[in-house]
Amino acid sequence: MRGSYVIGRIRGIDIEINVSWLLIFALMTFMLATSYFPLNYPDWGPTLWWLLGALAALLLFGSVLLHELCHSLVSVSLGLPVKRITLFIFGGVAQIEGEPDEPTKELKIALAGPAMSIVLGIVFLLLAGGLAAAGTPQYVSVLFGYLGSINLMLAVFNLVPAFPLDGGRVLRAILWHFKGDMQGATRIAASAGGAFGYTLIFLGIFLVLGGNLVNGIWMAFIGWFIAQAAQSSYQQMLLSDIFTKIPVREFMTTSVVVVDYFISVQDLVDNYFYKHKYAFFPVRQQDEITGIVSLNNVRNLAQADWLQTSVGRISTPLQENLIVRPDETVAAVMNKLFANGVGRVLVMDGSQLLGLVSRTDVLNYMRIHGQLNPK
Repeated sequence: MRGSYVIGRIRGIDIEINVSWLLIFALMTFMLATSYFPLNYPDWGPTLWWLLGALAALLLFGSVLLHELCHSLVSVSLGLPVKRITLFIFGGVAQIEGEPDEPTKELKIALAGPAMSIVLGIVFLLLAGGLAAAGTPQYVSVLFGYLGSINLMLAVFNLVPAFPLDGGRVLRAILWHFKGDMQGATRIAASAGGAFGYTLIFLGIFLVLGGNLVNGIWMAFIGWFIAQAAQSSYQQMLLSDIFTKIPVREFMTTSVVVVDYFISVQDLVDNYFYKHKYAFFPVRQQDEITGIVSLNNVRNLAQADWLQTSVGRISTPLQENLIVRPDETVAAVMNKLFANGVGRVLVMDGSQLLGLVSRTDVLNYMRIHGQLNPK
């Protein structure tokens, strides 16, 4: 996810925070410090309200991290690697590489997160009760009580049978088990996800019209995210199913324009970007492909230096995430296409450049396929 920064690593899984997380952290802190705590505990005063608001927001996202970590550890134990966990504006997401190959695996992975949220909720509530009985300051037990309630609410929300929520994945696993059709099960679960998302949007609009502006906008925003994620998840599954049958050598573009390592950036802009209207070119030094150059590389160089700077100096060196083999399937290279930041990969056989595959190629194929196969 763009705008994300690694803050740690657990069991080989990168833990990232997206910049959007700062927004929701600030918003949660603000709402707790100016609404929840003042309304329920007016005697505590602003300093304690803000401290508890920030601490509650941090601990809540710590709970979300544990939720996603449970998904991830179960996934890894079942043979599905997890590259990273990202905390962002809507909570957290684990990037699991691939899909489960049987419904029982899907079910185990899906239930692991809500199970952790339920455990955390119970533990926090027990702590709150025990600390209150022990005579600790009220704000300590209130903090744990709030975290316990929120974790249980998150568990219930996540178990709504609407894809891509955990409950939607549980629904898909059950349908998949009884119907024996993962694609059909995903279609039904994704439809439920879309319906649930649009329901939240309408409820959000209703709240806004009733004067509850912040909660209404937030609910509508969450609904929009769920509806979009449900649709894109189903489309991604269809795409993966189609592209497992197509080798890269049959899909790639073979007419590739290559840029010489030693030409100037000015020459690159005038005679390649403007002339060919591509945003990406392989770079060749003598007979060897050494890297790629894109508009982003040029944008990072002051225009006054274009004439005296060679393309080789600003190019991105050839890396594994930019290369695929001709015998790989298109499905196998999808992660590289959508994650390498340039949306293109070079098809190479050893040191020989055979062609390239772009994200646009994939999307155009999907568009054409959808028009020719409307069902």
